[in-house]
Amino acid sequence: MEIRNFAIVLLAGLIFSSCQNDDNGSPLPPEFSIAAKIDNGAAGYEQTIFDGGSNGNVNVFNRSDKTLFLQSFKNGKDDSEGFWTLRINGVDIENITLPYNVTGVEGSVTWVDESVKKLQGPCAAPDVWCFYSGVGVDEVKITIDAIDNDVISGKFEGVLYHIQVNPTVIRDTDDKAEVVDGAFTIKFQSK
Repeated sequence: MEIRNFAIVLLAGLIFSSCQNDDNGSPLPPEFSIAAKIDNGAAGYEQTIFDGGSNGNVNVFNRSDKTLFLQSFKNGKDDSEGFWTLRINGVDIENITLPYNVTGVEGSVTWVDESVKKLQGPCAAPDVWCFYSGVGVDEVKITIDAIDNDVISGKFEGVLYHIQVNPTVIRDTDDKAEVVDGAFTIKFQSK
């Protein structure tokens, strides 16, 4: 009888473990994130800030000036290792017809990763800030597909140009990153 019980437990364990690997061991994607393919690589960062962050503006829709600053961090804490930012300006997201294409200066996409500092000499200096950014004027396209229960989702694509700040702002049009298959699903709050 003991061998039979052992066999049943072993069989149940094998069945359970095989169910766990139905997806070939790949982890489930995060529920809230910003992600895209960048120059044949991929960068996807999970949303971890739901309370406005240290400045009170991260993932918060400001009803008075109609701005929304969507952000996700590579390390889940802050922008020190990398981040995605989608900025939506002057769009009343509570009163738009979906899908909505963010046009012109209504939107911008910014991406940075700590690897940028290694690629660019001046960016390694502590007082120099480097990132890639594109605005909705012939550079990036942002589409808002859905807004439901304080969750906004959509897609983006385009070209981001290297920006170096300090002592002046330098926009290098020869150094760019192409972004495709960008997608965002971010929980936000309104104020």
